[in-house]
Parts: sequence; C-alpha cells; structure tokens
Amino acid sequence: MRSASRVVLALDRRTNPEEDPAEETKGLLSVLGRFKRRGVDLDCETIQEGKPSATPQGHPFSKVLGESVREVTGKAPRFEMCPGLLETRYYAENGVPAPAYGPGLLSVSYGPHEFVPLQNVESCALVYALTTVRLRGAL
Repeated sequence: MRSASRVVLALDRRTNPEEDPAEETKGLLSVLGRFKRRGVDLDCETIQEGKPSATPQGHPFSKVLGESVREVTGKAPRFEMCPGLLETRYYAENGVPAPAYGPGLLSVSYGPHEFVPLQNVESCALVYALTTVRLRGAL
C-alpha cells in the first residue's frame, strides 16, 4: 500500500516597477489552475503581497545620493533593483522618494551567509550624513 505524498512549495514572485502585480499574479494562478484541471490536488495561499517601487536614477534625490556615494567612496554608484520587499514601497505610495541604499552586498543579502563589511557601514554612515546635509541645502 502506498502512502499519500504531500509536497509543500513556496513561490516568491517579486515584481519590478514596470510590471503589473495583478497581471503577474493572474498569470501565475493560471499556471497552477492548469495543473489543478489535470487532477493535481493543490491549494494556493497568498502569504504576503506588496507593490513594487523604485526611485528613478534621474530623480533629484537619487542624483544627490549618487554624488555623495561618489565623494565618499571615490566610485560612481551602481543603480540596480533590490530584490527585497522593502518599506520603501510605503514611501513611494505617498510620493516620497526612497532609494534603497545601505552597506550590505546584494550578492549575499537575505541569505544564510549574509554579512556586512564594517568599512561599508562606516562609508554608508558618511554617505547618509553628506546626503542629508546636501538635501537640506547646507552645501
């Protein structure tokens, strides 16, 4: 006699700002629906949803942040999407620019071997301070 098998699968689909979250969810549920119609006994539960957000690289806040990064680190900043579901989305919904900038390394973020070099923490603090001073018009 065979025992019943059970498989639990977690899907983590993070949308980019240019994508429509509702359309992406609809597409994903459509694929699961095809399996269900073929007789696969499955249930689907949404645990968390969030709208994607981004502050464009050309936004004045991003430009000031980039200038500060360049001055502190001596390197041009690299703008890229962060795969995390960040609180910046709440600011974006209210029209507040909120680039995600910090000392961490995306290559190890959100994983079991995440680390942050102390030098990055120090540089990041200087970037935050310099950006704040510049945004307040003191420089």
